[in-house]
Amino acid sequence: MASPTPRRRRRPGVLAACITALTLVACGPAGTDTGDAELPDEAVLTAAQAPRAEVPDAPEPEDTGAPADVEELTAADSHAEVGDLVAGFPVELLPLPGDAVLLVTSAVPVGSAEVQEVSLNLRTGLAAEDVMELYRGTLLEAGFEEAPAVEPAEQVVAETLFTRSGGDELVSIGVLDVDGGRTVTIGGRVHTGQ
Repeated sequence: MASPTPRRRRRPGVLAACITALTLVACGPAGTDTGDAELPDEAVLTAAQAPRAEVPDAPEPEDTGAPADVEELTAADSHAEVGDLVAGFPVELLPLPGDAVLLVTSAVPVGSAEVQEVSLNLRTGLAAEDVMELYRGTLLEAGFEEAPAVEPAEQVVAETLFTRSGGDELVSIGVLDVDGGRTVTIGGRVHTGQ
């Protein structure tokens, strides 16, 4: 008789962070209307200088009766930050606009390889073209190639894909207009130490 398939443990910390992140991306954080104000000359800030989004406390997850694996939850949450830049994020490859308000960042190692899956979600007052030029400049300089242009998805004002290492590394960028500002979503897989 086959043994029953074990149920996957729920990750309440990760789930709460994801729900908060999706709410912020859809609505934008309170009090962060960037409008079309003129931006400072500095196009990029370092991680330490970037403004941080105010994020409300996530609600406590319901008790499902299943014991939580504390080590597993701590490890998962240590690779993502809501409203802040996570440790190990490749900011030299994916810099922050000067007026960036961070929503969610993550940098998750992939096994024992020198590879990490990264994501960056932020709000900015930069025009979509300026956002794309910022990332186009750093990625092309780092040896990435831009894929042929595609028609952006509905409600997305700009979208592109960059690849390197024969396609083993890729970075996808999408820009959405929200309330007079831009919400930028970046995700991909990059080698560390390059």
